[in-house]
Amino acid sequence: MFVGICKIWLYFPNTNSLKMKRQNLNSLKEKLKNKFNISISEIDFQNYWQRAILGISMINGNKKIIDKTFSNIIFEIEKFGECLISDYEIEFINIGNVHNDDKYFMEKFKGENLTNEEIS
Repeated sequence: MFVGICKIWLYFPNTNSLKMKRQNLNSLKEKLKNKFNISISEIDFQNYWQRAILGISMINGNKKIIDKTFSNIIFEIEKFGECLISDYEIEFINIGNVHNDDKYFMEKFKGENLTNEEIS
C-alpha cells in the first residue's frame, strides 16, 4: 500500500483580495475533490492573497495509479485558469504489504473462529 503526497505552490496573478483568492481556491479544491478520490487542503500562505500551497494525499495499492492521478490533478489545475503552478513536489510512502497484516488479525482474534473473509 502506498501513500502519495503532493505539495503544489500556486500563484493567483489576477486576485486583488484575500476573499477573491479564497473563492477561487475553494472552487478549485471542490472541483478536484469531486473529480479525484483525494484529500486536499491549503497548507500554507492562508493569509496571502496571491499565494497558496495545496497539500494533496491519496492512498492506493498501486503507486502508478497515484502518480497518474497527481499528473491529472496538475493538468486540471493548469486548465483552471485562475492560478499558475509555480512548483510542485510528489512523495510516496510505502506502507508495506497489506496481506501481511492478516497474521496480526489472526493472532488478535484467535479463539474467535473468524475466517479471513470476516476479518477483511
